[in-house]
Amino acid sequence: MKEGYYSLVLHTHLPYVRHEEEGRLEERWLFEAITESYIPLLWVLETTPVAEAITISFSPPVMEMLSDPLIQKRYLHYLETTEQLIEKEKKSASDKKTEALVQFYDERYKKIKQTFLSWDKQLLFAFRTQMEQKRCALITSAATHAFLPYLKTTGALRAQIKHGIDCFERHFGKRPLGFWLPECSFSPGVDRILFEEGIRYTFVDEHALIGADPKPKKGAGAPVYSPHGVILFPRHSELSGKVWSSTLGYPGDVDYREFYRDIAYERDWEYIQPFVHEKGIRIDTGLKYHRITGKTDEKAEYVREWAEGKIHSHASDFIHGIRAQIEQHGGQSYPPYHMVTPFDTELFGHWWFEGPEWIGALFEQGQDQIAFVTPENYIRRHYQDFETVHVSFSTWGREGYGDVWLNETNAWLYRHYHRMEQELATLSALYTNPTSLEKRAMQQMVREWMLAVSSDWAFILDGQSAVQYANERIHTHLARFDEIKKRLLTKKLTESWLTTTEKAFPFLKQIDETIFMSPHDRYVQKKEHHSSKAKKRSILMLSWEYPPMMVGGLSRHVFDLSRMLVLEGHEVHVVTTSVDGYPDYEVNQGVYVHRVKGLQPKADAFFDWVGSLNAAMFDYVKKFTRKHHFDFIHAHDWLVSVAAKALKKRLEIPLLATIHATEHGRNNGIHSPLQYEINQKEWELTYEANRVIVCSDYMKQEIQSIFSLPEEKLVVIPNGVDPTLLQSELDKEEYHLERFTVFSVGRIVKEKGFQTVIDTADKVREKHLPIQFVIAGKGPLLESYQQQVRERQLEEYVTFLGFINDEQRNWWLHACDATVFPSLYEPFGIVALESMAVGKATIVSDTGGLGDIVNHGENGLKIYPGDVRSLLEQVISLYKDPELKRRVAENGRNDVETNFNWRTIAKRTEEEMERCLKKEMIKI
Repeated sequence: MKEGYYSLVLHTHLPYVRHEEEGRLEERWLFEAITESYIPLLWVLETTPVAEAITISFSPPVMEMLSDPLIQKRYLHYLETTEQLIEKEKKSASDKKTEALVQFYDERYKKIKQTFLSWDKQLLFAFRTQMEQKRCALITSAATHAFLPYLKTTGALRAQIKHGIDCFERHFGKRPLGFWLPECSFSPGVDRILFEEGIRYTFVDEHALIGADPKPKKGAGAPVYSPHGVILFPRHSELSGKVWSSTLGYPGDVDYREFYRDIAYERDWEYIQPFVHEKGIRIDTGLKYHRITGKTDEKAEYVREWAEGKIHSHASDFIHGIRAQIEQHGGQSYPPYHMVTPFDTELFGHWWFEGPEWIGALFEQGQDQIAFVTPENYIRRHYQDFETVHVSFSTWGREGYGDVWLNETNAWLYRHYHRMEQELATLSALYTNPTSLEKRAMQQMVREWMLAVSSDWAFILDGQSAVQYANERIHTHLARFDEIKKRLLTKKLTESWLTTTEKAFPFLKQIDETIFMSPHDRYVQKKEHHSSKAKKRSILMLSWEYPPMMVGGLSRHVFDLSRMLVLEGHEVHVVTTSVDGYPDYEVNQGVYVHRVKGLQPKADAFFDWVGSLNAAMFDYVKKFTRKHHFDFIHAHDWLVSVAAKALKKRLEIPLLATIHATEHGRNNGIHSPLQYEINQKEWELTYEANRVIVCSDYMKQEIQSIFSLPEEKLVVIPNGVDPTLLQSELDKEEYHLERFTVFSVGRIVKEKGFQTVIDTADKVREKHLPIQFVIAGKGPLLESYQQQVRERQLEEYVTFLGFINDEQRNWWLHACDATVFPSLYEPFGIVALESMAVGKATIVSDTGGLGDIVNHGENGLKIYPGDVRSLLEQVISLYKDPELKRRVAENGRNDVETNFNWRTIAKRTEEEMERCLKKEMIKI
């Protein structure tokens, strides 16, 4: 079966051209866009027969201008002036064809004015209404449409993204899931900030996916995940070209209205003077009576009926193009073939006068022929099917990269832009406790920087179109920025002067000026803030795993424990391995994260890579402690044992170790030289540590047996969960699954016991039960298990999703009927706790820490490890007994909230740290 989906995306943006003084020519850019694009697009939405067929992005400059009372007043005056011109044209029309065109414009402008006034001049509210009535999806863009890859600092990048999102929420009442990258300009790392700010998808040019690493299996026929979990939708070049192409695109048809022939340039000066610019400049009036005709200057009269005929024939041709693409590529699955055509909104109506009507015709003709879908709805249906790839720098600009925005015409801009960023960071650190006036001044400096770095100015300089205005705006904001800074530093700020300055460009009322503060300055500020408080501990935490490096449960444990210790007032520094796309140093929820690259980052053997990482960790901490004192070291697992031992000796501070699992337990013994070496490192770490934490009684017994540790050196502190991190932002209405679903997540390795699930599914099929197993995770056995499912024809009963991110995991935890964790070996089993925390009936193997967590029939169910009949019985019991399912789920959630709370776990860890310190003091 061949299927395919189509998404139309429009990006609405103009530079912020709102000026305090009247008569600025540039304001007419906005007025023309409202008249020819925005209001006609509203007409399309109000009558479309297809729900949510279109996604529209609004940039903050457009949102701020459309909601500005001064702009609204001036736009109404613009309409009234045009109406007066139309009345004058009626009287002077000399032939029937001209009379018909004047009548057309008369009716059109009356409808435009009526629409504007019917929404009380609030066009954003009109679009918000269409969104709430499910006629469209709305998203946003960067604060001033800055070219994001060319920003210098992380603070500037976050400022553009966060303020854009906040502006959208203020105008539309909700935070967007999608985000339009200005100029479709993606670069590695941008996706991290987007994801942290709640963005789940964006758009890139087609060549971004074609050149991705690894190359997506579907090519550009489906979206992909970026490394930081943002879904990237590629532009479909072939379909876009039907509209976009300057030579073959529909807008260039001979029967469409000619953009460049306005009556302002054809009437005598005395006649047209009252309707153009007061300084004697002829400017477009919006009344154009000619059609494109051809490439010569000779233009025939515009025939409205001919244009309408072309609108419908071009809509039909586009639909044919979509269906041809489906015929060629629609056999792919999963995900199914998806075509996205993003355009500038202003193309439709302003540049291509008939464009909005073409969109309407596309919806009307295509409603029974095309599967229209918004990217958000496509994600809800297929997010589990997307691949994760690395995407390089790309744009939809000339040649696909950044040449338009950085070349000999505009390169001089960036030394000013980058200086402004650095000075904002400096001032944020300098004025950590500003007066209200100083705070306002810094906020206005942020506005000036934002307005200066709009990508429009570099674009205009490249195109040599309105260069005088672009230069004026750039130098205006630079000068205002520097003047505010000068008055701030010399204490010559006055409220009246600042109020006047703010009034000139009243862009974005709410500005977070502290966003430019560097992690280091925040660290210094926090130290100063806590200096007067009771002494807390400075903790050096060593762990090879830390988000986004997530191989097993260790990463989540270190993340949750470290941030909770910070909430208890401690200073925590996590030293971990470097990750591409993540900074070497950052502050994550108060935790100071240091990412270190091993001395042999491309070592063939994992054991060698670990050794080089430990050497790099030791060197890094040795340098860091020249100016910083730690009270003790907390090391997690054998992978950091060498660095932990060496640093304990060098720094002469106690060592606390947490052992999360053992090589002996994972392999049911030691069977190879590599396993022996790992086992030896584990023993050395437990021997050198002052105290050893394990997560369950099972692990305590295992450690004692393997390493012959004295019992008094060991302490059991269980893992915990944070229920707030298990909430799903995806649509809760989509939680319904057709069949009884048992979900599991974990590394796809032998010890996790997923073979038991496959064998159990075979028995479920024999009994013709409507039960399915869904397993998420990656690992060395994933392809083998998937192949086995296919060979045994169990696709309807077992699905291996592969890697999923946290939000997807949360969705499945909420959506499923029950969970199963059939491990053959499991030191603790934090995923079982997560399942219980969201209120799901949980089945676990009676092994290791899992057996300690679950009491059979009370807060969950147990099975014998590797026993198919045992798992089958427990799954069927939950399927047939809803009351049992409800009871164990409720008891499980209550148990987690009571006994596995991270704050309690942090306090118990704190107690063990103090024991280490006391023992060390007694030695001294």
